[in-house]
Amino acid sequence: MSTGLPDNQAPDWPALMTILADCVAELGNASFGDHLTALLRRSLGIEQCILFAYTRGDAMSYLLVENSRYPKVAGRLARLYAGGLFRQDPNYPRLHELLEAGDGRAEAELIPMPKDMSPAYRSHLFAFPDLADKASIVIPAPDAIYYLNLYRDLARGPFSHHDLEGLQALTPLIASLIRRHYRQARPAALPARHEDAEALQTLSERERELCLLLLHGHTLKTAASELEIALSTAETFRKRAYAKLEVRSKAELLGLCRRI
Repeated sequence: MSTGLPDNQAPDWPALMTILADCVAELGNASFGDHLTALLRRSLGIEQCILFAYTRGDAMSYLLVENSRYPKVAGRLARLYAGGLFRQDPNYPRLHELLEAGDGRAEAELIPMPKDMSPAYRSHLFAFPDLADKASIVIPAPDAIYYLNLYRDLARGPFSHHDLEGLQALTPLIASLIRRHYRQARPAALPARHEDAEALQTLSERERELCLLLLHGHTLKTAASELEIALSTAETFRKRAYAKLEVRSKAELLGLCRRI
């Protein structure tokens, strides 16, 4: 299997197995995404990873955004895509078709970067530093289609035929991990709608987790239990978050997120 590494550098299989074990151990937890992106980076040499969920009502949200060098740029791309750019994606009709079919057990599909991108869409996609190529994995699941986009940078160059063969071999494993994680994820690990994520981006990780739980219908007490923290600690996180967001209640928090 090619790994995007130089020809004279063999994959570090013990390290990869350790990362894979961490992925399995963190299924359902908020840190799962960090371990998944580490696995993809070490095994495939990717520079950027963005995972979306396409759901009923023609809605797209992003679940995971990772680019260690340009995190803010990757975040802007994710928000732009989820905000409507996805309808220009040549893979969009396939996502819609699979969602309408409703077969959550269908096999995942690997799709290399389409050659028939419109110039406008291509300019949006590659108007970001150092991106040379992308490959996508489409993962049907009950009530959603997960859409994993993996990007290579100019230093590593486009995915080779051998790289894509390697990615094809990993696709069932990647699909299984993603399906299982989001099936058993605790509410704190669940994704925000892209509007929520944009509204909460100034918060710390714990403040964001608490606000997401409140948006999902939790009380402060049940949110504290879910996060396994003291009620007084949850109250502190809430006060800090509300101060940063300039809101005074859960109703105002909801209104802020839904108007973005």
